This record gives sequence, structure tokens and C-alpha cells, in this order.
Amino acid sequence: MNSSLINFIVLFLLAFIGIFVNPESWNFWVKLAFKIIVLGGIAFFLYQLWSEYQIEFEDEEEDELPNEQELIEDKSFFENRAALLARALQKNPEVFEILKKQFSVIWNLILPHNGFLLLMLPKREIVLLHKLVRNDVFRSPKNKPIPVLDLVDGAHGFLVENHLENGTNLIPFYNPEAYVPRSFLAFKTELEKDLNLYWLFDAELVDFFNEEDKATINKINDLTLSYLNHVLLVEKLKEEAREKTKLLELAKEVVSAKSLKAAVSRFSEFLAHEFQASKLTIAFRKNFDLNEGRGTIFYAIGKEDPFKSGTEFLLEEGLNGWVILKNRPYLLDDIDKGEYFVPRFSRQEKTNYGLRAFLSVPIEYQEQAIGMVTLEDSKPGKFTVLE
Repeated sequence: MNSSLINFIVLFLLAFIGIFVNPESWNFWVKLAFKIIVLGGIAFFLYQLWSEYQIEFEDEEEDELPNEQELIEDKSFFENRAALLARALQKNPEVFEILKKQFSVIWNLILPHNGFLLLMLPKREIVLLHKLVRNDVFRSPKNKPIPVLDLVDGAHGFLVENHLENGTNLIPFYNPEAYVPRSFLAFKTELEKDLNLYWLFDAELVDFFNEEDKATINKINDLTLSYLNHVLLVEKLKEEAREKTKLLELAKEVVSAKSLKAAVSRFSEFLAHEFQASKLTIAFRKNFDLNEGRGTIFYAIGKEDPFKSGTEFLLEEGLNGWVILKNRPYLLDDIDKGEYFVPRFSRQEKTNYGLRAFLSVPIEYQEQAIGMVTLEDSKPGKFTVLE
């Protein structure tokens, strides 16, 4: 027997005693004590019931939002809808408010006991965006599978189940001693194959939800999907505009530079800021001679090593020289990984000074490589083919 039922029974008994027991024949102090006990008890158990059934409305700060930086991997940010959605939710409060309003519309339509809005990201990472739930029964499902979502996928995105036998296993949001869902209604908003919103509502009673609500909910879901697709398109266009503006400003500064050194310096600052690498090196063939077999480091910033500005090196002795000689980029997840040591500039090297990830691209002039730009980082796998 749960605490809510016990409180209700005690409240009923106190009300029964207060109505049918006549204390008029008792002395003053006994009557006073009787009234205090009955009225105080009723007030106390009413408060207990109110506390147990109070709905907890989360503040915005308590809602969990996805991190766009964690979603940027091997595809362009412009095409990464998960990262674009994460940015929209973080940067534009109106988007999140619209989703919560849609959640409230559905809530008022079906009047469930509890409800959850979840975001499924690539690699099946789940973010609990929003919830309306009794605060005495909720248990965070973090790092736990949520089997009911697989059932929704198998039911083509919409599912009503009114006779649950293992509700706390399918919907692992609850302390099973305090609450067991007996019915649920769930559907998903599919933005792309690995990016979905799941709307999940449940109740403690069997036969609670109506399959006939599907048509109305599908219309709401279609409107939500159209809105989110519009939001993602706007975010994509805004990001493209930001990138083009940055490149235009860089081009203006480089063209207006009074010397080659000033132009390279500004270009290097831009690269260092954009890629957050541990080391950035720019080198050219000696004296800018396309037939020269030696190179000179023109600019180097970042992690300390012997290869500073002005250092000369043979092009045939290390990775950076090979980029110039072969006029092709090199991308290595980890230059320390492998059976043999790979030098960066010279055969005399014995260490890579903690630098692991390596990305180098040639600088072309008259269809030949006259130099190279190299990014290195202490974290293996830092760079991808996109960079």
C-alpha cells in the first residue's frame, strides 16, 4: 500500500470522526483537544497529499541541452544537423520555448500523469530536454537504456500501450516502490535517421490513453517537424554567412598587409584561433626558389621545440619536407603510432616533443609547392579530412 493511499484513508477517517462524533457533552478542555487533533490532522494529511501530487515544473536552467562542440566530428558543420540543432537550442531560447509549448499542448490534450521530451543524438546518446513529473517518484535515467524508445521505433514512430506489465523496465524514470506506469503514449519527431525527438507520456492506470488521439497528435508533430526544419535551415545559413564574413575580413587584412611577414603573421593568427592547435608552422623553399631542396621555417607559434622561425631543413628528411616535395597533404592521427619513428623535419630528431596529431598542406605557386602549412596537436586524432 503506497503512502498516498494511506494518507487518503487517514484523512477520510478524520473527516468521518469530525462529522459524526458529537463532543458537546465533553468538558471544555477535552472538546478543545478533540477539535485541535481533528482539524490539525486534516490539515496535515491534506498537505501530505498536496506535496505528493504536486507537479514539478523545471526552470530553464535545469533542462539539459546538447553540446554542439561534442557533435562536430567527420562532417561539415553546415551538414551536421545535430550540431545545428544543439546550437539553436543553446543560442535561441525561443526554439526551446516552442518545443515546451508543443509539449504543453499535447499534455492538455491527453492529460497524462507524467511526461518527458527526449532528444536522441547520433551514436544513440539521449538528452532529457524537458519533463513534467511528480517530484516524489522521478529517478534520473542517465547512462541507462530506455527500452520504450526501441518500441516506438518498431511501431513506425507512434505507439499506445494501455496494459503494461513491466512499466518501470520499459520506462526507467521512476522509483518502482513509489510509482509504476501502467499505460503510455509515445511518438517521435524524426529530423534524420540518427536524430529524433521522442515525446513520452505515461499514467498509473490501465486503459488510460486513446488511440483516436493519434490523428491530432500527428498534425501537431508535423507542425513541429516543419518548424524545426526551418530552424535548422536558418542556422545553416547563419553559419555559412559567419564563415564567409570571417574569410572576407581575413582576405582584406592579408591583402592590405605592408609586408609578407605581416600577411603571414595575420594568416597564422587566424589558423591558430580556428583550429586551436598545439603548434602551427609555416615554411617555404629557401629563398622562395622552386628548385631549392632546402626549406626555411618562416613562422612558428605554439609548443616549444628547436624548430623556430629561421630554421633550415632538408626537404627529403622529414614529413614537412615531403609535403613540399610531393606537393600533397599529409594527415596522421598519431605520428608516434607505429613501429618506426617518423621525423618532422630532420633525421637527427629523436622525439616529437609530445606532438601527436599531424596535418600539413602544401602552399602552391605556378602549380608547384613552394611551401607548407602544418598544424600539430598533443591530442591524437585532433584533425580530420575536413580541416
